Amino acid sequence: MIALPPGEPGHTDRDLPGFVLVATEGDQPIGFAHVLDFDGRFHLEQLSVHPRWQRQGLGRRLLVAAERAIVERGGSVVTLRTFADVPWNAPFYRLHGYTTADLPIALMPLIEAEQRIGLLAAGRRVTLAKQLADDVPPRPAVSVLPLRDGSDGLEVFVQYRAATMDFAAGAVVFPGGRVDAGDRPIAVPDDHLDAWAATQLPAAGVLAAAAIREVAEECGVAMSPGDMVPWDDWVTPPGGRRRFDVAFYLSAARPGQRWRNTTSEAIDAGWRRPADLLQDAAEGTVRLMPPTRALLVELASLPDVAAALAAKPAIVPVLNDADKVRPRASR
Repeated sequence: MIALPPGEPGHTDRDLPGFVLVATEGDQPIGFAHVLDFDGRFHLEQLSVHPRWQRQGLGRRLLVAAERAIVERGGSVVTLRTFADVPWNAPFYRLHGYTTADLPIALMPLIEAEQRIGLLAAGRRVTLAKQLADDVPPRPAVSVLPLRDGSDGLEVFVQYRAATMDFAAGAVVFPGGRVDAGDRPIAVPDDHLDAWAATQLPAAGVLAAAAIREVAEECGVAMSPGDMVPWDDWVTPPGGRRRFDVAFYLSAARPGQRWRNTTSEAIDAGWRRPADLLQDAAEGTVRLMPPTRALLVELASLPDVAAALAAKPAIVPVLNDADKVRPRASR
């Protein structure tokens, strides 16, 4: 079997991150497995064998090779979509250890694509998944939601990630990044300690230090612990090769601060109304990760910065990628 490089422009599926394994007889392709990589979550988009070479174990060998390649790339779970009632589809995968599963929100565009090309009208479709290895533990990270009162209401500062990034490529995000080993604890307000008590995150002083460093690196703005209000905690679902446990803060922009993009990880940045970003996402002009969407929905319901900073919701880790707004009591 050989692995093909990324596709040429104009070949939509092949342009997506992932890989293709091809089985050959001499120089003649006789089967292939196409695996997509969505932010480190692997999805078997298609497994196909030439009719002349079917029922000889080639499909099983391609499947095993694809699973091995996913594990080598750091993945622990593979998902797929297939016809539920076609004998050589779902039954084949179930025979090889796949079970019914929910499709992660990050992969929901696949169902929309099935609708567009008519697959959903051709028969009942099912999502299957298989655990291939132990899940990667989440790495602690921080993200800051800078806020200001604009002429038309509350605004938040966001970054537009470069399409070449390995995680959240092309997505609209809030400034932030991983907690580094060099982030030493600093003094923080007492309410920071209480806010993160129900999470598995590092000490509040370490989180604050990481947030201050990240904002300085990515936005050229100097902050202090008193500028930040703990807001939420999201944990990347298991199954992918990239997982994070992210502490989110709110921060009111102060006079004299010049929020801008100072990192190569983003191609643009600016102040936007949460409702406008949500509308852009609904129209397909921007990409939002599930936590970003949920937090924007929350912000869109708040009239101004003062109301946002006063809310101080109780922080309970979100252990899945559901982007629904949760009822959150004040702490």
